[in-house]
Amino acid sequence: MKWIHLFILFCFSLSLSYAQQESAFNHYMFNHQSINPGYAGARGLSSFTSIVRSQWAGIEGAPLTQTLSFNTPITSKNLGFGLSVLNDKIGPTSSTSFDVDLSYHLRLNRNDHRLSIGLKLGALNYFLNPDMINTLTGNDASFESTVDKKIMANIGFGAYYYTQKFYLGLAVPRILENKDFGLERHAYLMAGGLFQMNKSLLLKPSFLLKQTKTVAAFDASLLLIINERFWTGLQIRNVINRKDFFNFAEAGLSALIGIQLGENLSIGYSYGLPASITNKGLNASSHELMIRFDLTQKVKGYLRSPRFF
Repeated sequence: MKWIHLFILFCFSLSLSYAQQESAFNHYMFNHQSINPGYAGARGLSSFTSIVRSQWAGIEGAPLTQTLSFNTPITSKNLGFGLSVLNDKIGPTSSTSFDVDLSYHLRLNRNDHRLSIGLKLGALNYFLNPDMINTLTGNDASFESTVDKKIMANIGFGAYYYTQKFYLGLAVPRILENKDFGLERHAYLMAGGLFQMNKSLLLKPSFLLKQTKTVAAFDASLLLIINERFWTGLQIRNVINRKDFFNFAEAGLSALIGIQLGENLSIGYSYGLPASITNKGLNASSHELMIRFDLTQKVKGYLRSPRFF
């Protein structure tokens, strides 16, 4: 219990120091690796995960994000290894990042409670297309940039505590900041579990807190898994207002559904509709598709149902 208390205190204190402007996914509960390098190898099997997200459909220049990641355990060394590529387009800007994740998994007790520490190393290629910027005033200095492309190095870290029924993680996936390109340091605190309701139903709550120096936000999700084959649920995403924590006027709501095909393939879809934009009469729905393919069968006893973490 001393390990658990120290880890929770560490996560809580560090998460308050930093929080959100990086790419966000509704299926974060199936793709922790995009945030936390300590997750690499935690499922005890090799797998590929791909997510495509189209945000604010119908609006020109709306965000479009694609990511592909791979991770695998190196059991003999208690290590995990991962690779990930992310492409993000928003209006005239686009960025592509490539990251390598390395993790070490420490078994804490006989109940198979584990703590992993991960390191993320990579690079980000940023590109600005000035031809897409049209202003009412010609040669507007506010929209002029002396740099339209740049490659920036990246380093990040993560800690990931997990059992057969529960996980808790803290990560800072991008430590190096760049003021010229508005890249701020982010901290993420994640938690979730898997609870048996009866023989055919599992309940999977998930929570993700995101914070930078100036902004904090959270995602809260609840999935119902039926016969370990189908899942459906809801997710709410909201900015945290210190003066009015329960103000949900700007919150976004998403519905998630998914299916497990055989032992190796999982497919999920989410549909999101931010309430703050729809109240203004705009079509701002978001769509996200998740595909995960496991190269090996699930490892019994490693996690009660690793396909859902």
